[in-house]
Amino acid sequence: MIRQFGFIIFLFLFAGCARLFGWDIHAPGVLSSNFQRQVHPMPARIALYLPQDTFHYVSQDRGGRFADPQIYHIGEAWSPMMIEGMQNAFHEFIFMEVKPSVEILNQYKIPYLAVVRLTGFKNRVTLKGQAVSVFSEAVVYNSNREEIARFRARGTSDAKKVFKKKGGPEVNLNAAIEENVLSVTQYLQDLLRK
Repeated sequence: MIRQFGFIIFLFLFAGCARLFGWDIHAPGVLSSNFQRQVHPMPARIALYLPQDTFHYVSQDRGGRFADPQIYHIGEAWSPMMIEGMQNAFHEFIFMEVKPSVEILNQYKIPYLAVVRLTGFKNRVTLKGQAVSVFSEAVVYNSNREEIARFRARGTSDAKKVFKKKGGPEVNLNAAIEENVLSVTQYLQDLLRK
């Protein structure tokens, strides 16, 4: 009995609690003031639809063989940040909670619909630190549900000046998500200016 107890204590001291049990990483889910400085609302009417699976998107990419087990709850922060980003990028923004049809788009006179989904997550842990990347894909339709554009976006915590002080996986995840949202909104603004 004492031998088993001693082994358990040794295991905790050697491996640490994080390695045994893992961490759940939840990002704050808010855009920084830097986003507001980079994105100015443009006079356009656009709807956004996020597939339901994006709200619950998680990743268990631990970033390396010797890194602690981690579960990244990406969708719970990315989804509200994408909605907030679109609200800041367009004067007339509509968030669609139901799968949009041609009838709905015409009824509400919506000329453009952006369907954005999370497509991946990469975690890189080195001796110097950690960097995470968030990947998404956006498809833009006109009011007849005809595809007019498709693009992929990436956001990484390596991007400078997102937060003045970086630290911890939560802040890294939030920074990567913000860069992803910034890429999507700027591309959509460029597309609608043409």
